[in-house]
Amino acid sequence: MTAPHARQPQVLPRPACTPTAIRAVLAANADSDTLRRYDEDLDAAYEQARERGDVTPLVQTVKRWWFEADAWRDPQAQEEFLARIGTYRDEGPPPAEQRMSREEIRTQFGV
Repeated sequence: MTAPHARQPQVLPRPACTPTAIRAVLAANADSDTLRRYDEDLDAAYEQARERGDVTPLVQTVKRWWFEADAWRDPQAQEEFLARIGTYRDEGPPPAEQRMSREEIRTQFGV
């Protein structure tokens, strides 16, 4: 038996690092709670940017959510992402020599 609003997850291309592209991926694959949190975080970041006259809070929020949207774009990638986060939460992050550098992240993900 399927839920009335059940939908088949879509494997989408890697999103651009923009609020609209991130929201499109989340709307297609994420649950409603995740989409609500994204909208709330983005609204708060816009408000902070307006209040401070500085877009840094907005840029940081978009970059943070881009990584989550990238995981949501592919259900298998999402499962791997959640498992990795669970391991980090339970055991702590990997040793420094096993972590990706910022440059490696930029090269691999383009952000």
